[in-house]
Amino acid sequence: MSLVESPVANGTSVKRLRTVCYEKNWVNSQGVFLGERPLLYSLPLLLSEVIVMFLLSNATHHVLGHLGQPRVVSQIVTGILLGRSVMGRSTKFRRTLFPARGTFLLDIISFFSLMLFLFTIGVKTDLNLIKKPGKRALIIGIAGFVLPFVLSTAFIAALQPHFPPDLGNGTLLFDLSSRLSLASFPVIADALGELRLLNSELGRIVMSGALVTDIISWVLGAASTTYRLAMQSRSPAWPVATVAALALFLLFVIFVARPATKWVAKRTPPGELLDEGPFVWLLLAALASGLLTDMMGYRALLGPFILGLALPGGMPVGATMTERVDSSFLALFLPSFMVLAGFRTDFSELNSLKASGMLELVVILCYVGKLMGSVAASLYLKMPLRDAITVGLMSNIKGIIEISLINDWGDRELLTVEHYSILTVSVMCITAVNMPLIRLLYNPSVRYVSRKRRTIQHAKPNHELRLLACIHNQDQVAGVLDLLESSHATQDSPISLTVLHVSELVGQAASVLRPHKRSHRSSAHPSTSDHIVNAFRYFEQQQSSPGAVSVHPFVAISPYATMYNDVCSLALDRKVNVILLPFHKQSDGASETANHAFRSLNRSVLDFAPCSVAILVDHSLPAGTTCARTNCLLQRVAVYFLGGPDDREALAYASRMAANDSIYLAVIRIVLSANNTPSEPDEEAMQDERMIEEFRDRHGDAERVTYMEKAVEDGEGTAAVVRDMSNKYDLLIVGRRKGLESSPLTSGLSEWSECPELGIIGDMLAVAHFERKVSIMVVQQQQLDRVAGEGGGDGGGSVAGARKRQGGRMMANILNPNNKQPEEVKDVLIHRQP
Repeated sequence: MSLVESPVANGTSVKRLRTVCYEKNWVNSQGVFLGERPLLYSLPLLLSEVIVMFLLSNATHHVLGHLGQPRVVSQIVTGILLGRSVMGRSTKFRRTLFPARGTFLLDIISFFSLMLFLFTIGVKTDLNLIKKPGKRALIIGIAGFVLPFVLSTAFIAALQPHFPPDLGNGTLLFDLSSRLSLASFPVIADALGELRLLNSELGRIVMSGALVTDIISWVLGAASTTYRLAMQSRSPAWPVATVAALALFLLFVIFVARPATKWVAKRTPPGELLDEGPFVWLLLAALASGLLTDMMGYRALLGPFILGLALPGGMPVGATMTERVDSSFLALFLPSFMVLAGFRTDFSELNSLKASGMLELVVILCYVGKLMGSVAASLYLKMPLRDAITVGLMSNIKGIIEISLINDWGDRELLTVEHYSILTVSVMCITAVNMPLIRLLYNPSVRYVSRKRRTIQHAKPNHELRLLACIHNQDQVAGVLDLLESSHATQDSPISLTVLHVSELVGQAASVLRPHKRSHRSSAHPSTSDHIVNAFRYFEQQQSSPGAVSVHPFVAISPYATMYNDVCSLALDRKVNVILLPFHKQSDGASETANHAFRSLNRSVLDFAPCSVAILVDHSLPAGTTCARTNCLLQRVAVYFLGGPDDREALAYASRMAANDSIYLAVIRIVLSANNTPSEPDEEAMQDERMIEEFRDRHGDAERVTYMEKAVEDGEGTAAVVRDMSNKYDLLIVGRRKGLESSPLTSGLSEWSECPELGIIGDMLAVAHFERKVSIMVVQQQQLDRVAGEGGGDGGGSVAGARKRQGGRMMANILNPNNKQPEEVKDVLIHRQP
């Protein structure tokens, strides 16, 4: 029985809709509905089917999700459970819940959702990835296509006489080999988004290579279809008209649709979505383009994808598609497309073991060949074996594009139900195997493990200070510039500043991490990144000592949930000593706003950073002022020193600030009273003592530097000292004291902690109300347990070994006035020039 003869597989081709409706007596010969009753009668059936599929699909994913399976696998499994192979074996069940009329209508709507899905993917695709895909992505993409295609086609050509007639005749097997040898960009983008690997190093390589091969495949597919139409046409005028129609469509997209959409986008206020009118016209244009390409003889999916690629992504077009289409219509009906794919499978039709085995062998050859090709290319590029296998698995992910092509073959009666079932299950099994293996093999954060100490405390003398400042918006620029001004950058002690403007991935399919380039817009309309970078460039140019500050701007666009990958990988590549993060709460002097996405990013960076981290709580002046080179009016800075690695890092940074002639620095050491001091100091306490002694020896004669000790009984005494003394200063520098929360100096204070990422003291200072504007900088030294190494990383040894290796040279580089390391971030009250 052919696929189209199955009562549950009416097909989704636009060409066949009118024919099927006529066969079902729902329309007359002119395609007009025979009254309103048939359509109205189908709507309750449609609703009931959607509800059943939605509930069962979520229940299935709840079970399979614990096994690392993606939603696409759960959806196909749901369809199989509802189909003729399991529950659908009951005729009464099929007729009650899934009658042909309701399923047919759902099939049409789900196909329209697929068209809109490809349209939105096209809109969100950055074609700049094609211009410069990178050597690694290009080599891996080509090798991952050529090897499986050669293997499978050679196998098919050699054994074609032995294939059953329904497989051996025609080009079906060669088409299957071509599709499975390619990497599908929309499928991989969706899968990596679910795995949270969009902005990982390997994720970017695979997606760039997949986009190149995918675009090439669409072009070659269109050319192949044109050739097929020409061979099948009895009139030479028909293929000429087809090509001319496609050319006119492309010209309309490029010279009418794209400029018009750009014009509408420019008229949309910054940060706003498209109005309802333009949005509806875009949806209608996407569906109409599918109808046009189908009428020309091409696939209906080609038109929406081409139109989407031509339109500008990001804000506001891409963001509008994400907000109004992805999260509503597609979220409801696109899963139905995959459920229906599983629903059409019928394992009772598997009659020929030979045919099934040979078809499955083609699928296996394509899978293994693509895996081997990608792995071989990755190893040639000197990737580790673990990463090479991960690249091969990522490139082999299959999904909705492959399923749609299998459906199309079924519509054209190139497949039987038996073949359809085998291919659908094969696609599901490939993804079901690959996704858990990728999760098992690849952990991007392992790359950030470093055996090298990248801190201020352990930096070599006369080494430049390397600082990475993350900026979300223009309001955060002032605090960083003021900090740089107070950090005493000179030719002998320079600062290398890497500025990373981070933005949420909205309306784009692929994440971005690249050096900043000025946008092509006119100078009268610079982008937000341009504004931010211009401020730092101006600060760099205004330095009295040439070369004292060097600025290296970057841009990162990715989901906030995984943005720490961009921050940490850039810090590792730039050999940064300190990552500077803005606090997630901002105040304009009258009200305070909190961004929990910023907070999540800060927490993740603190956990995975390959260097020290500082969070800047800028209370100096209301945000929104213009920042140029600031006059260093910061007068009084205090460091609270309770002991531990984080406090030592904070003191090392303060030592660098002490070289600034305009700063008065106070080191306030809080110690336990004599009655509560342990008789035998541990190693940490001894390092604290050596650090303090070095500081006093270095700066004991400086009039602008003072040192004092405050003895307390417990955490309550510490809080009293902090409350009483903090009003005297403009900036407070404290250590996060990670792992020392139970210390007697802070006992009982953690019960009121609102922001654990600031530590106990930092959190207490951030929420306190002082008479003057007091900024806070919380410092966390590079974590020793990550320096020691983790499984699969490039670190090695134990924590104790790391301590021993560092112990001999720990104090030699502390507080050296020629130390050229980036200071820990701190907040400064400095005049901002309007």
